[in-house]
Amino acid sequence: MALVSEFLSQLTLAHTGEEEPKFPTVVPVRDFDPAKDAARIEAAIKTKGVDEQTIIDILTRRSYEQRRDIAFEYERLAKKDLITALKGALSGSLEALILGLMKSTAQYDASELKASMKGLGTDEETLIEIVCSRSDEELVEIKKVYKDMFKKELEKDIAGDTSGDFAKLLLALVQTKRDEPSNVVDYQKIDDDARSLYEAGVKRKGTDVATWNSIFSQRSIPHLQKVFERYKSYSPYDMKESIRKEVKGDLEKSFLTLVECFENKQLYFANRLNEAMKSKGAKEKVVTRIMVSRCEVDLMKIRTEFKRHQKRSLYQAIAEHTKGDYQKALLSLCGGDD
Repeated sequence: MALVSEFLSQLTLAHTGEEEPKFPTVVPVRDFDPAKDAARIEAAIKTKGVDEQTIIDILTRRSYEQRRDIAFEYERLAKKDLITALKGALSGSLEALILGLMKSTAQYDASELKASMKGLGTDEETLIEIVCSRSDEELVEIKKVYKDMFKKELEKDIAGDTSGDFAKLLLALVQTKRDEPSNVVDYQKIDDDARSLYEAGVKRKGTDVATWNSIFSQRSIPHLQKVFERYKSYSPYDMKESIRKEVKGDLEKSFLTLVECFENKQLYFANRLNEAMKSKGAKEKVVTRIMVSRCEVDLMKIRTEFKRHQKRSLYQAIAEHTKGDYQKALLSLCGGDD
């Protein structure tokens, strides 16, 4: 009997490769009338001084598919393109947010990646946030859309814009070679990976980054969660402390982002929102990007994590740190107070 129970204990059920459940704050509106919405937006744009409130009320409370239908109806009605009209009517952070909503989540991520690599200097922070926090499923879609939109391969652009071990890690992640989560927990492989991470880093002089890269970019997330737990029995430091000791700069930020996302992705976003809003002159680009890119994915869960760790709601933080129409749009995407 002991043997049987031992065998069964090795078959612990983990996540299977189903699509991640969604926890959106923005959902399709019932009794949707795109022609009526389009007419209201056209009237709002034509109003002297622009009626931003109506534009916000409509576009932040419709799903992406519905916004696309509105854009189609708008063009029929006004004989011009809705995006162009919105660009003319809005400005600043509100414009960036509303135009972001007119793209699908994957198109938006692809545009943000492109913008982070355009012109002089790279915005590594954006690159790290998107590449290290998106699932393989999301990255596959982003790569496809990136090619459609910009006629270039995302991998090529990343390779041309980054260098060294940082580039190698990002490229390994973008190649989407991550194992599917398995129903069977492989304790031997967990132990081997934990030991390999230790021997490639803390145990030796210098860091064998290639070994870290391959484990971080190829193993399933439930497996890695167990590896990081097991890692503590080899190393005097946990995984995050080890990363801080072993690597620096963008590579350090990337590995830390990965660990945080493997452990609790929504908490990672909640912390980023908190830091972005608290920084002097709220980093509106970061706030906009997270709110727009996650409102139809998991913003409801991000709200829960925010409240749990900040002892106040995301809604309250937005109300305190932002202002004007931009604030109204963020609060609407947030979808309520906790």
